[in-house]
Amino acid sequence: MRRLTFLFFLFFYVLTSQSQDNNQYQALLDSAVTASSTNRFEKAVNFYLRVLEIDPKNAGNSLVLGNLGSVYERMGNIESALECYTKALAIEPKLVPVLEQRSGIYLSKGEDAKALQDFNMILTQQPDNELALLGRAYLRMELKMFQEARMDLNSLLLNYPQNKQGELGMAILCQKEGKFEESAELFANLIERYPSDPSLYEARGNMEREAHWFELALIDYEEAGRLSKNDPVYNVMQALVYLDQNKKKSAKRMLERAVRDGMPRASLEEYFVKCK
Repeated sequence: MRRLTFLFFLFFYVLTSQSQDNNQYQALLDSAVTASSTNRFEKAVNFYLRVLEIDPKNAGNSLVLGNLGSVYERMGNIESALECYTKALAIEPKLVPVLEQRSGIYLSKGEDAKALQDFNMILTQQPDNELALLGRAYLRMELKMFQEARMDLNSLLLNYPQNKQGELGMAILCQKEGKFEESAELFANLIERYPSDPSLYEARGNMEREAHWFELALIDYEEAGRLSKNDPVYNVMQALVYLDQNKKKSAKRMLERAVRDGMPRASLEEYFVKCK
């Protein structure tokens, strides 16, 4: 659900006098931006750290820290990235690109309450922010705040018509509310536009399984598997549908097919036991 927003503030310049330190500050900043834009991450980190050392009290360091955090995140150093984003926001709490980046890290770490706080801060400044509306809607769904989630999704789709993730969110919201017919209609519209996306068939299959529309769920999981080049996980999903119906032989057959397609048998042992 999260896009990575790289923070290359190419127009960030020192507005004070042209002293030697200021010239060095700007030169290092330019070098850092160039290095990060050409994927020379270690060099970029070194340049940004030197920028911060030259003028630790510069108000523009919120942007420097945001850039540095983005580089760390691209390197896979998530904890350092989070630290940089938090320091940047301590200087400028309303820096939307950094809030977007930090909220994504919080989501990936399962720290939903902190992500929700960042989404709320973003939306106080940009009520139509696409990422924050979508992220907050999904978090509200998890919290069973269905009315609030619907408000966010309606706002998202009003500003960004046919937003794929927004429409998917609305379909899942209807599912969570037990409005299966409405959910099915929304899934049908999505799949009509994106007929080659296996994740949509999987999501609709999950809804159909919950609604006890077992035959439809089997069809959708099978199609998702076909589109995913026979990913064995969809064999397992079909097996679970058969188990829901107490069709143990059929379930076992699908589990054995998943094993033949490369899934470790040990990871499926609990399901094999249910087939006895």
